[in-house]
Amino acid sequence: MAMQQKRDLSLIRESGSTARVLNLAVTHQRFGDTPEYAARPLFNNPRLNRALVLKHTIRGAEREIVSKRGTTATKVVLPFASSDLRLGGTSFFVTQRDFERTLRESVGGYGDDSALQRDCEVLRIIDELPSFDPFLLRERLKRFGHDPARCYFDLTEADMGRMRVFVEREIGRLVDLAFRGDESAQGPTHGLSARLAEKLMTDETAKSLEPLRQTLQLSGDEYREGVFAWKGFLYYNWMVGESASRFADLARQILSVKMPLATPDEKMQLANSRQRVVNLLGQASGRVRDGLRSYNSAFAELSDGRPNAFRDFLLRAPTLFLSVGEAVSMVMHIESFWRFRFPQGRALVLEADEATDIFQEFEATLGSAEQNQR
Repeated sequence: MAMQQKRDLSLIRESGSTARVLNLAVTHQRFGDTPEYAARPLFNNPRLNRALVLKHTIRGAEREIVSKRGTTATKVVLPFASSDLRLGGTSFFVTQRDFERTLRESVGGYGDDSALQRDCEVLRIIDELPSFDPFLLRERLKRFGHDPARCYFDLTEADMGRMRVFVEREIGRLVDLAFRGDESAQGPTHGLSARLAEKLMTDETAKSLEPLRQTLQLSGDEYREGVFAWKGFLYYNWMVGESASRFADLARQILSVKMPLATPDEKMQLANSRQRVVNLLGQASGRVRDGLRSYNSAFAELSDGRPNAFRDFLLRAPTLFLSVGEAVSMVMHIESFWRFRFPQGRALVLEADEATDIFQEFEATLGSAEQNQR
């Protein structure tokens, strides 16, 4: 049965992370009247297409509802009114035992069983991802034959706000190159960088970005896809820059957590398990560094007046989203759960059974990502 969501859902819009919140209510408000939105919906069902989809840390009582073991589940929230999220909504988990029946009954309007099955498939693809990183999400859906409208893959307002200074700094390195000789670009470069950063993050087809398109020698869909890819690597660079110092601390805490009541055999098994987790975290971080190194090298050539390398990088960048995006998302997912489980000041102590569940899930999650790279 669907569960009532009591809290004010508008708070998600204000503070939600792109990686953990897929806010389809906002997408509908912004793009619901556009032809592309109507022609290529993410979900067939209009009500589901206005839902909020969350990566939700499972609470104790919820484990009886969710059929899959783990620390996180994909939760679908159906707002009572998508135009006013303060009213709350009803919710269900993608991995709950009666998922399809709940979806049919809660959402309603499924006269065609094929439409229901298609929406179930998309939800299960989304559930298998470690996050809602839009660049990773788009590539994974395309791999399974789904190509929703571009508007479903924007960053949240909260993340765009947090990224703004970082993106301005990156754009500032290109102002002199891309807008040299352009009379409209005269004046303080900081203000111009801020305006271009805003356009890049919110409207990559804006006319004010035309000198950039000319510099990259891209046209039509190539340019639109190229700028989308650039935003992806700006997002990954920002995420890693914000969190890199916490990753090393995460590994240290995993290795140092105490399990005082564990038997000698359990302690040995758990020591081996968490060492494997830390090794896999290192491998995932290495994939991220390699991908970002390729981006930064190409961007440096662009900044030095040699745009061809950056152009070529952008054209092949979507193929890197599955590798880099999945690795970033896995590490961020584990780091986020660990901070939830051990907020600042809480002792690093676990019961043996809980430690086994946590480390096995971490190992399985990271191991599946490594397997996908082969």
